Amino acid sequence: MISKDLLFIAFLLCGFLNSTAQSITFPDDERERGYFERPYLRYEAEPGKCETNGNILQPTLDQRQIQTEASDFTAVQLITNGSFIQWTNEKTADGLTLRFSLPDSNDGKGTQGTLTLFVNDTIVQNITLNSYWAWQYILKTGSKYPDNTPDASIKFPRMRFDEIHLKLASKIPANAVLRLEKADVNDIPYTIDFIELEEIPEAVTYESIQDANKIAYTPENGKLQYFVSQNKGKAIYLPAGKYEVDGRIIISGDSTKIIGAGMWHTEIYFNASSDDRSTYSQRGIETYANNVVLEGVFLNTVNNKRYYNNDSRYQVGKGVMGSFGSNSIIRNVWIEHFECGGWIEGASNLTIQHCRFRNNYADGINLAYGCKNSVVEHCSYRNNGDDDIASWSRADRNCENNIFRYSTSENNWRASGLGFFGGKQNKAHNIVISDAMEAGFRVTCDFPGMPFSSEGYSEFYNISVYRGGVASGVAGIGGDLWGNQQGALHINSSTQYDLQNIRIYNIDLYDSKNDAVFIGSGTKTIKNLQLKNINIHGTGRYGILFSGAKGNGIYCNINYENIGAGVNTSTIPATFTFTEDCSIVSAQVQKENDLKAIAVGREIHISGKDNTAVAVYDLWGRKRFQTLIRAGQAKVIGLNSGIYIVRWGDFRSLKVFVQ
Repeated sequence: MISKDLLFIAFLLCGFLNSTAQSITFPDDERERGYFERPYLRYEAEPGKCETNGNILQPTLDQRQIQTEASDFTAVQLITNGSFIQWTNEKTADGLTLRFSLPDSNDGKGTQGTLTLFVNDTIVQNITLNSYWAWQYILKTGSKYPDNTPDASIKFPRMRFDEIHLKLASKIPANAVLRLEKADVNDIPYTIDFIELEEIPEAVTYESIQDANKIAYTPENGKLQYFVSQNKGKAIYLPAGKYEVDGRIIISGDSTKIIGAGMWHTEIYFNASSDDRSTYSQRGIETYANNVVLEGVFLNTVNNKRYYNNDSRYQVGKGVMGSFGSNSIIRNVWIEHFECGGWIEGASNLTIQHCRFRNNYADGINLAYGCKNSVVEHCSYRNNGDDDIASWSRADRNCENNIFRYSTSENNWRASGLGFFGGKQNKAHNIVISDAMEAGFRVTCDFPGMPFSSEGYSEFYNISVYRGGVASGVAGIGGDLWGNQQGALHINSSTQYDLQNIRIYNIDLYDSKNDAVFIGSGTKTIKNLQLKNINIHGTGRYGILFSGAKGNGIYCNINYENIGAGVNTSTIPATFTFTEDCSIVSAQVQKENDLKAIAVGREIHISGKDNTAVAVYDLWGRKRFQTLIRAGQAKVIGLNSGIYIVRWGDFRSLKVFVQ
C-alpha cells in the first residue's frame, strides 16, 4: 500500500496542477528529421510533464523492469482505485491514443482493466484496457521466436505494452484538463507511458471520391473479400464502421482501389483465429496487381502472436503483402497486431505515405526481394518485434534504389529501428529512432541473399538515434535476445557476404546505452565504409567499438562528448584500416518542387512534380484532402466557399480563396 506522503511526493514530481499545456517537443522537428509533420501531440507520463498521484517508475537498464520498454525508460503506474494521471492539452482534439501495460494472465490471453476519462472534472467515458495483444515470451536458451505463453522458469517477456486509440464522442477543447483515473478496486498496476491527442479529419465520403468507376460496399453485399474480388479495377469505398473479415483480401485486378472513410473511421478487423491450423493465415491484404490504391483504413486482427504454433513455417499474415505490382499507393493506413505491418516483395515505384505501423510481432515494413524505385515516407513505427524499417535483398533479387525518409521509429523491442541487409543504392534519410531495446539502426550481412552492390553506394544520412544499443548481459536482463551487445549504430560484415560501399553521414547518437558505434566483422570483410559528421552525445562505454573488424573505412569529423569509457574508441585492430579522409561526398536532400494552386469555382487545381504529397486544410486546421501529384496535377472538388491552406514538403503552404 502506497502512503499518502509518497503519493503527494509523486504528485509534486510529475508536475503542478493547473499548469500550462504539457505536450512535449521533439528536437528533431526543426531539422525535419522523423515524422515531423505528424498530426498528433504527445503527452508523456514523466516527471515534470504531467500531474499524478500514481507511482513513477524510475529509469533503469534492467530488462526485467517494465519501464525498459517505455519511452525515456520511465512511466506512471496507477495502482489504487481513484489514482490518476492528467495533463492540460494544447489543442482541440477528439482522437486519443493511449500507450499502456496491464499484466498478462497465466494462460497468456491477457487481463482487462478500466480507466475513467475526465475532461475538466466531467466524466466523458470509461476506457477498457486489454493486454490480450501484449506480452510475448522468448526462451532464455533455444529458439528466439516469441510466443504468447508465459513460463518464467524458461522464458522472459518483451512487448509488455500495447495501445488503444479512441474517437471521442465530443472534442476536448484547448487548455482543458484531461484526466485518466483508475476505476477498478484492486491493487493491479495499470502502467501509462503516454497519450497522443489529435483532431480527427472529417470522414471521406463516397461523393468526394474522384473516380467515375467507383462503387460502395455494405455488409449486405456479402463478404468483403468476395466483393473485392468481383469488382476488379473499381474504386471500392468502405464507409465508416468496423468490418469483420474471416479471410485474406486478395486484390487481383489492376487499378483497383480500396478507399476507407479514414484511418479513424473505417476498420477492417480480421477475425480468423491464429490458433486454428485451418485459418491461421487468413488475414491481411495481398496483391500483385498494378496501380492499386489502399488508403484511409485501420487494419487490425484477432492475432496475438508471430507464428502459428510458434513455427516459422506457419506465418500468420502481414497487414499488407505481395508485390503491389507497379505504381501502387498505400496511404493513410494504420496497421496493428499482425505478424508484420507490411512485407512487400517485387514492388516497382510503390509509394507508402502517412501510415502507422504499430504493435506488430515482427517487422514494421520490409521492402524485400526485388523491390525497386519505391518510397516509404512520413510514417510512424512503434513497438514492433523485428526491424521497424527494413530492406532485405532476399534470395536472388536485389532491392534497388528504394528510399525511406521522414519517419520515426519508437520502442522497437527486437532487432533495430532501421535495418538494411544487402541491396543496391538504397537510401534512408531524415529518420528518428528512439528507445530501441537493441540496435538503433544496423547495416549488416546477417541474412542470406544478394550482397551489397559494388555499384554506387547505399546511403544513410540525417538520422538521430536516442538511447540506442545495448550492453551484453544475461538474456532477459541485458543484451539482445541472445544476450549479445548491439551498437546504437551497428555495422557488421558478419557471415553472408562482404559489407561494401556503405556511406553514413550526418548522424546524431544520443545517450547510447553502451557503445554508440559498433564496427565488427565475422567471416566477411568491410570494404569502403565511409563515415562523416558522426556526433556522439553520451555513451555507456565507447564512442566506437571495433570488434574484430576486418577491411577498411574512411572517416571525417567524428565528434565525441560524455564518453563513458573515458576514451573515445576501443583499439583499432591491425586487420582494419581506418583513415581520416574528408573527400567523402554528402548528398543533398532533394526537396519537392514548388507547387501552384488556384481556385476554379468550387475546386482547387494543383500542379507540380509527380509524387509530391499535398494536403489541403480549412482555416480550422482540419485536413480536407490529401493526395499525391500524378501526371503533374491533382484536383480537389466540392469545396464550400472559404480560405484553404495547401501544404506540401517542409510545411510550405499556399492560401487559396474559394468563392
